[in-house]
Amino acid sequence: AGGQADLDQVLDRVYAAMKDQLNSHDLDTYADGKTVRWRNAAQWARSELREERLIRDDTPRGVWAISEKGREWVEKHIN
Repeated sequence: AGGQADLDQVLDRVYAAMKDQLNSHDLDTYADGKTVRWRNAAQWARSELREERLIRDDTPRGVWAISEKGREWVEKHIN
């Protein structure tokens, strides 16, 4: 996505990559009937990535953007 995407774009890509690993509990909703468990967990993971400075913390709410440190991590661990 060029290093930046909105929440729904990110979560759609996460789902596409993880759908075969998600179980019925992950796909279920909380008591509110709207919040899907795996999506909620992914949004908490965003907080952890931000704390580790792997994604930028200066973006508007709902936007995920990789930081330079995040790019370096990807280069070292993925490529």
